[in-house]
Amino acid sequence: MKTHIQGVYNNLPMPKFQRNKKKKIDEILDAALKLATEKGPNNFSVNDIPEKANVSIGTVYRYFPKGKEDILHQILLRNIENMKSLTETEYKAETLEAYWAPIIRNMIKVSHRYDAVSEMMVEAAPPDSEFYHKLSTDLMSFYHEMAEEMKEYSTVVDAPVSNLALRTGLCFRLLKKILHAQEAVTLFDEEELENYMMKIVNATFSR
Repeated sequence: MKTHIQGVYNNLPMPKFQRNKKKKIDEILDAALKLATEKGPNNFSVNDIPEKANVSIGTVYRYFPKGKEDILHQILLRNIENMKSLTETEYKAETLEAYWAPIIRNMIKVSHRYDAVSEMMVEAAPPDSEFYHKLSTDLMSFYHEMAEEMKEYSTVVDAPVSNLALRTGLCFRLLKKILHAQEAVTLFDEEELENYMMKIVNATFSR
């Protein structure tokens, strides 16, 4: 009975105040991401966000007490969750290529956002800072999760999960560089671009 009631409760619509809170948070994060893309990650401040997000400065600090550091961290976490959602399907991908295909297609679709997140992580977090350690830990945790899943594919190189996690980080960096070049000068049509990026994946992980 308890399980049934809990299941019914979980399927209820989100209360209005929670929907409004999520909407405000997403608007703030989207505004910060847009500012980072337009002005550079180190050339905007929290004071620039209210006009872009159509909120007050008090609202920004209500949801992000540490200001810009909190905002950048949440952008990274949201990006990771978006990436996870691409591989969390009802049916597990049967091959390495099938696993990476939705990730590659999504990276092509929103490549400017991935560039912005990467720049903010690199430029806004000093290498020896606690903030940098926090971002690195979150990213490596995500890479390890992907490595655990990919290790099950027979075509993936026989290597420790820690090695595959490092390869995952390297693969993302290589794919982002390709997207950056594609945005600067159109080198491929979309199908060719997807095929080329898949070749990078196979070269990184295959036996």
